[in-house]
Amino acid sequence: MTEHSSSQTSAAVAQHAVVIGAGMAGLLAARVLADHVDRVTVLERDDLPDDSSARVGAPQGKHIHVLWAGGAQVIEKWFPGILDELVQDGAVAMDACNDLKWFHHGVWKKRMPSPITMHAQTRPFLEQRVRRRLVAHPRVEFLKASAMGLCLDETSHQVVGVQVQRRDDDNQTESIAANFVVDASGRGSKMPSWLEAVGDQRPAESTVEIDLVYSSRTYLKTNDPSRDWKLLAVFAKAPQSKRYGVVAPIEGNRWIVTLAGCLADHPPADEAGFMDYAKNLDQPDLHAAIEHAQADSPISTYRFPHQLRRHYERLKRLPSGLVVMGDAMCSFNPLYGQGMTVCAQQAVLLDQLLCSGSYTQANGFGGLSSRYFRGGKKIVDNPWLLASCTDFLYPETGGGRAIGTKWLGSYLTHLLELSATNATIVTRFYEVIHFLKPPTVLFHPYVLLQVLKHAFAKERKDRSGI
Repeated sequence: MTEHSSSQTSAAVAQHAVVIGAGMAGLLAARVLADHVDRVTVLERDDLPDDSSARVGAPQGKHIHVLWAGGAQVIEKWFPGILDELVQDGAVAMDACNDLKWFHHGVWKKRMPSPITMHAQTRPFLEQRVRRRLVAHPRVEFLKASAMGLCLDETSHQVVGVQVQRRDDDNQTESIAANFVVDASGRGSKMPSWLEAVGDQRPAESTVEIDLVYSSRTYLKTNDPSRDWKLLAVFAKAPQSKRYGVVAPIEGNRWIVTLAGCLADHPPADEAGFMDYAKNLDQPDLHAAIEHAQADSPISTYRFPHQLRRHYERLKRLPSGLVVMGDAMCSFNPLYGQGMTVCAQQAVLLDQLLCSGSYTQANGFGGLSSRYFRGGKKIVDNPWLLASCTDFLYPETGGGRAIGTKWLGSYLTHLLELSATNATIVTRFYEVIHFLKPPTVLFHPYVLLQVLKHAFAKERKDRSGI
C-alpha cells in the first residue's frame, strides 16, 4: 500500500519537525510533515495504548465523535485504504442522509438516498488505526514527553527547538532541536503563555459560553427489524429546550449513546437519572431504542464550558517555524462535530504551503507561519460562525455577538424547519455540515427565496393566531 505523497517535493528537506500532541490534529500534522522534512518527532505525555481504549489525557474520547465526509476524504488521502480498514474492523459506513434519523429544531429532517458516506466509530478506534500507520512510517517517531516551552534563536525570531520533560523513570528535562514546531496539544495549549514568556504577545481570545455537559455510555446493539436508521439524533429546539441525545453505531456491534445539555440543564451520571433524561428529550425515539438494551460501560461525563478561539492571525509578530492546529487554535462546541474535520482542513493548508516553496534551505520557514495563520482563519471562520449563531439562539449564552448574529440565527431556524420537506435544502445542509461545500450555498437564490417565503408565511400565521 502506497501512502500519499505531495504533488510537489519541497526543495529543502534537511529539517526536523516536532509535533506537540498525538490526537487527530497531531497525527495529521505528522503525516503531512513526513512528506517535507527528514524527521518528525511526535511528543505525547500519555501512554499510547496498543488497542482502541481512550487516552488518559483525552477524556472526551469516551464520548461520541463525528467524522464528517470532508474530513474522512482527507484522512483517506494520506492513509490510503484506511476507511475500508475501519469498516473491516467494525466501524459502520452509512448514507449520511438516508441512514441518519435526525430530529432538529422541531422537525424530522427529510431522508432520502445521497452520495454522502459517513463513518461511525469511536475516536480512540480511529486514532489507533491512524497512529499504527504512522508508527510504521520511517520518518516519524513518537516520544513520551511533555513539552515545556519553545527554544528560539538569538534573535527570538526563529524556532530552534522545544524544551521537553521525558515521562520515564528519570523525568529528564532537555531541549530537542527542531526547525519547525506544530502545537496540536489541544484546548489546554500552553502556547499563549510560552509566547508571552519569550517577549511576544498572547493571542486575543473569543469565547461562546454554552455550559455544555455530556454523559455517555456504550450499549450492546439490539436487533429490531422495524428500525430504519443506523444513527439517531434528537436535538433541542432552541431556545425552548436544551437537551440533546445521539445513538451512534460503533465498532464491536455496539452503540455509543451520548446525552448532552447546556446552560445548567445537564444530564446526570447515574443510571436512573440518565434514563429519565433520555425519556424527556424532545422526541421519545432515543429512550425507546435503549430502554431494553444492555449497557456495556459505566456512564462517563465531560464538561465543555465554552467555545474558545485563539486569534493567532492578529499577532503582529510570531516566531518563524511555528503553527498551531486543532483545538489549540479553535475549540468548537462538540455537538456539531466540526473539530476533526477542521483539523483535516488545516493539515491540507499546511501541506499546500509546504508544497508552494514557502521555505528554502537559506531562510528556513520564514513567512510560512504568518501565511498559515491567515489561511487558518479562513478555515475556522465559517464553522465558528455557524456554531456560534446556533449557540446564541439561547439568550443566556455568554460571549460577544458579532453584527448580524441574530439575523443569521433566525435564517438558520427557518432553513432547518424547511429541511423537513425540501429535498434541495436538506441536501445543501448536509453538504455544508460535511464540509463538502461552503456555507454560501445556503444563501443560493433558490434557498434564500424558500427561506423568506417560509418566514413570511410563519409570521402571517403567528399574527393571525391560527
